[in-house]
Amino acid sequence: MKIVLAKAAGFCMGVRRAMDIVLSQAGRTRGPLMTYGPLIHNPQVIEALRERGIEVLEEDARGDGTGRTVVVRAHGITPDEKEELRAAGYRVVDATCPHVIRIQNLIKRHVEAGDSIVILGDHGHAEVKGLLGYARGRGYVVADEKDVAALPDLSKVCVVSQTTQSYERFEQLLAAVRRRWPDCVVYRTICGSTDLRQKETVEIARGVDVMIVVGGRKSANTVRLTQLAAATGTPTLHVERADELDYRRLQGARTVGVTAGASTPNWMIVEVTERLLEYAERKRGMVRRACTRLFAFLLDTNLYLAAGALSMGYGCAVVQDTDFPPAALVAAALYVFSMYSLNISSQSPMERAGNPLRWQFYERWGRALVASGYVCLMVSLVLSAFLGYWAFGLMLLAVSAGVVYRLPLVPERWAPFFRYRRLMDIPGSKDIFMGLAWAVVLTLFPLPGRPEGAAHVVRIGFTFFFVFTLVFIRSVVFDLRDIQGDRITGRETIPMVLGKERTRVLLATLTGLVLAAMIAASQAGGLTSVGYVMVIPLLYTWGYLYLYHRRFVTRGVMFEMLLGGKFVLVGVLAALWRLWT
Repeated sequence: MKIVLAKAAGFCMGVRRAMDIVLSQAGRTRGPLMTYGPLIHNPQVIEALRERGIEVLEEDARGDGTGRTVVVRAHGITPDEKEELRAAGYRVVDATCPHVIRIQNLIKRHVEAGDSIVILGDHGHAEVKGLLGYARGRGYVVADEKDVAALPDLSKVCVVSQTTQSYERFEQLLAAVRRRWPDCVVYRTICGSTDLRQKETVEIARGVDVMIVVGGRKSANTVRLTQLAAATGTPTLHVERADELDYRRLQGARTVGVTAGASTPNWMIVEVTERLLEYAERKRGMVRRACTRLFAFLLDTNLYLAAGALSMGYGCAVVQDTDFPPAALVAAALYVFSMYSLNISSQSPMERAGNPLRWQFYERWGRALVASGYVCLMVSLVLSAFLGYWAFGLMLLAVSAGVVYRLPLVPERWAPFFRYRRLMDIPGSKDIFMGLAWAVVLTLFPLPGRPEGAAHVVRIGFTFFFVFTLVFIRSVVFDLRDIQGDRITGRETIPMVLGKERTRVLLATLTGLVLAAMIAASQAGGLTSVGYVMVIPLLYTWGYLYLYHRRFVTRGVMFEMLLGGKFVLVGVLAALWRLWT
């Protein structure tokens, strides 16, 4: 079964902006933080915000707002409501979508000019209620032709639209309005992303056997997507959560389309697609199904990463032109395995939601994996002790750094004076510490206390930077994928600080710098000809960064196998080079 995922699925600009605003307020606001009504029409997001202490202020339960901050949702509110909130003592932060603000300003200007406002939209919708407030009693909502007929005689008419209205419906209602007021002023205020999302939904629905729309049942734009998909004649399912999928309606389907409303978070789309992939897996051939399950098992248990560390450790030995004791390579691989396995117990709810199938595996086998992580950590320390003081000291340092990374270093009473209490709170620290940990145990750990000569120091430096870069890029790509969940949990990552595009440029540039350095070092004799061979993993990295950017591979077993494949590739290429030379 093939799954076709809409490119425009998920948060629109206005919703993403509102989320960013409320979450940035959560990081720096003292006192209670609330949203005026549900921030968006998605109960799962509202629950995730509530877990961060961000409550919903109901419109009929304002009370005394002294010392409280309230964020106006993306739909906007009436100017009277905004003034009433300020008068009640609330600090008001406006997260109204810029597209909605534009309509509010249009209405305000035309009302001042004496026009009546006709809003083509849904009665009672939050955005429409806010727009009516700017009309100052001269606004009318039109949801169908009957509403047009019921309008009073108006002299001058200005027509606007709810941002999530469909273009087809807009044109139908506009034609009815123009029959009564041919000279009306018209503003087509439907959001461009809404139009794109709707057109893509119809296009996908026409080419698949079943269409699935993910999003809240109270979300007007999600409901409209469901209606548009169903109107094509394709069987359409509207689900709010993955466990609502009706697999009976998927029987016999060769292609399934998936789209989502503007208020649907990425992790919910991921969960639905993951469940569909799991269902599709049952229909595949025995060999392919067995291979997929094997790869998933290797990824879920972190054995794939441990094997990658073992392989890359051997590659580092070849690049440094030295022989690493097998015990050193095993100790390094066990350390990497334990590091990722012990991390299971500290994963946040959003991290779990980002990969629901893996979390199902962890719920069943997580304790065993954590226990094996502790065992492997002890074994790696014992092995390093047999290798000498240098190896044991470095391994102890790596283990201690992992512990210190999560410990609060600033007392709680001093917390108001420090933005970061723990190292893990520093933006991007996870990616940097991960890269450094791998680089230390794979390039420095197996060496004797003093490197032999300047040339050896140069080779160590290049391999250290090489390993750090490959691991750092893998970690940041996962941050790019999980950026929405990180925003809600409050974890500051490099993509959140720099933005997606700048992060992609950073990763491509970093890869290019290491590639150029490897070639230059090999040319100058600082590295043997194996330096030219190590260009291949860097080109490989460039390749999957391009595939990820073009959305050819964005998640799933294949995505993670590709991300970790470069670690294995380093060792394989090193072994082939040694055989050749």
